[in-house]
Amino acid sequence: MPGIAIALMRLLPGVLLAVLLCTGTGTALATPVRIAIIIDDIGYHRSRGLEAINLHPGITCAVIPRTPHGPRLAREAARQGREVIIHLPMAGNGLALDPGGIHSDMTPEDIAAVVREAFALIPEATGLNNHMGSVTTSDPEAMHWLMHELASHQAFFVDSRTSPASVAELTALAHGLPATGRDIFLDNERDLMAINDQFNALLRLARRRGSAIAIGHPYPETLEYLRRALPLLKEAGIELVPVSMLLPELQSELQSEPLPELQQSELSPDLLPEQQQSAP
Repeated sequence: MPGIAIALMRLLPGVLLAVLLCTGTGTALATPVRIAIIIDDIGYHRSRGLEAINLHPGITCAVIPRTPHGPRLAREAARQGREVIIHLPMAGNGLALDPGGIHSDMTPEDIAAVVREAFALIPEATGLNNHMGSVTTSDPEAMHWLMHELASHQAFFVDSRTSPASVAELTALAHGLPATGRDIFLDNERDLMAINDQFNALLRLARRRGSAIAIGHPYPETLEYLRRALPLLKEAGIELVPVSMLLPELQSELQSEPLPELQQSELSPDLLPEQQQSAP
């Protein structure tokens, strides 16, 4: 596939991604290799949110409900046929909690009210993942009441895995919810070569396991990288799909395999989104 290699050498000084894309046998695989990419933190920047929505039909858009542009961007994403999920703020390590979030000191009624408000603001949502949340996702009681309410909305859950102590995914499964967790963060380092390395890690995992899930953010560097790389996936034999399309496959894996142990390098720091101020 020399065309792919040339395109990617124009994108980046290195050719790591080109090497990965060219490792196929040239014959169709019996089971397609599939990846899902969730773009978190949508809602603070209108223009970057629109860029994220326009990246690819298979992109999953994770929208923070109480943001200046969140509800409108969710409507636009749904209009374009994108999968929309709620990116619900949850308490992290001593950082300020975004409006409309949950923390461990809340009553069950308060947690339920937050989730109901989130779905009222983003009715297009079919699932939910956590924004920050290293503290809250480690609290079994808070997760019990979150999943109890989430079940009433017939929604799925994706654990962003911001903490190795998270019990969120297992609690969701215990409540009968379709659930899975993030495998790779694309942009803990906002650098094209670092993003390229993480994208390679995503492809390697997907080729080995059949599927993998990544989370990225609407940073200029991430948007630029994905805008150029995603059109090359089809020729490489890799399909980008909404995250909900990976749930049944990963559910069966979870029944037979223990949850993967997270390495420190795979954890996302509990950082507030760069998009704290409303922007055009």
